[in-house]
Amino acid sequence: MELITGKRPVDPEFGDSVDIVEWVRRKIREFEPLTNIVDKNVGNCRHVEEEMLLVLRIAVLCTAKLAKDRPFMRDIVSMLEEARPRRKGGSDSNDDGFDPASDVKDKPFFSLSPVTDLL
Repeated sequence: MELITGKRPVDPEFGDSVDIVEWVRRKIREFEPLTNIVDKNVGNCRHVEEEMLLVLRIAVLCTAKLAKDRPFMRDIVSMLEEARPRRKGGSDSNDDGFDPASDVKDKPFFSLSPVTDLL
């Protein structure tokens, strides 16, 4: 979560006795656009932001309150592999090198995930 948000584990912005995990959970519960918490220093590229949101989703799963609800490491590796950029080079790609088939822009971020039950 630190890498995605650019925040430290405890930050005055979070409030008293609130760490980064609870801060992110609060943002999700309040339906705040998660693009608001992504580190703006990473760049202003929509595709990078989408990849960061996918990794944030994994981070939320990994920080479930109950250990039994957290994914196994092999599952985390698989999820991270799936979150890799799906950009293509060559003549069949767009000018920006992005594969439109992998665009997750219009897909709900947490709606089909067990994440919402873990918050």
